[in-house]
Amino acid sequence: MIEIDGSYGEGGGQILRTAVAMSMITDTKIKVNNIRANRPNPGLSHQHLKSLEAAVGISNGSARGLEKGSKSVEFEPGDIEGGFYRFDIGTAGSVTLMLQALLPPAVISGKDLTIELKGGTDVKWSPPYDYFENVFLKHLEDIGCEVNSKLIKRGHYPKGGGKIRVDISSGDLKKPEYSTEVSEIKGKAFVTDLPDHIMERMKRSVLKEFLDIPVSIKTGSYSSSSPGTGITIWTEGERTLGCGKLGEKGVPAEKVGKEAADTLKKLISNDVHLDNWSSDQLVPFLSIVKDHGELTVLEKTGHLETNIWVVNKFVKDSISLKRIDDHYLLKY
Repeated sequence: MIEIDGSYGEGGGQILRTAVAMSMITDTKIKVNNIRANRPNPGLSHQHLKSLEAAVGISNGSARGLEKGSKSVEFEPGDIEGGFYRFDIGTAGSVTLMLQALLPPAVISGKDLTIELKGGTDVKWSPPYDYFENVFLKHLEDIGCEVNSKLIKRGHYPKGGGKIRVDISSGDLKKPEYSTEVSEIKGKAFVTDLPDHIMERMKRSVLKEFLDIPVSIKTGSYSSSSPGTGITIWTEGERTLGCGKLGEKGVPAEKVGKEAADTLKKLISNDVHLDNWSSDQLVPFLSIVKDHGELTVLEKTGHLETNIWVVNKFVKDSISLKRIDDHYLLKY
């Protein structure tokens, strides 16, 4: 059994999700203590509880301490079976965060799985769905994973009710090959039960910021249990960088779009391989890639440091991070 201190670093739910994923990958029983110790309401939240239940479900595993507020859990994985799985978070808890615990073991399981998730598709402090589909899944494709996702219904805080379906085919992970070429920028702006002019204003504010490169931004108007809006933009070419921003009450749509554009422009100009959000999510996958390599990232985030610390508990010294001039070198 590997024991994990859930208070390490930022002390959030990321530790639990990554530990569960690595537990299934390495077929290792784990105990996680001090869960979410550095959060205002420590212990298992509803979303993290549902992620653990989903991990038990796809792996035929077992767990102890599965109750809301629990500060310690034990998880023992079984064998992942292919087939169809359906999980309902029951709140606006993020479906993309839940997938961080399920995707890494699923893609190397040797089985084909379809997972349908119900919850929040575009909520604070988590990857928006459009980022997941157009940026993160592109990185998975680059390392040999065949994962396809479909948005069935958007879901926002507080009622959630969104739904996505993810089809996963297992394969051998390979070293990604990136250059610094960027050929164009694409994006998606949306509104859910809000006026269309909001997404159009976000779109226009992005177009103003990129005058020397082709830009194509689609828009979409949806209906859901709770209103919401946001924009995700990403690069096309030999490297995929992205940024997703959600709208907030009282924040002008133009500001949301400009913040997304400014973030992406900074990433492009620094010639890094990964944006700050994909880098930490890719760590569990990179820890089990057969060939060694190096990738660059602009910033050392708390999530990135936490994930490196966790995966190295399971696959010793598999990932390291080193400052090089004005960026960081992620070695795997």
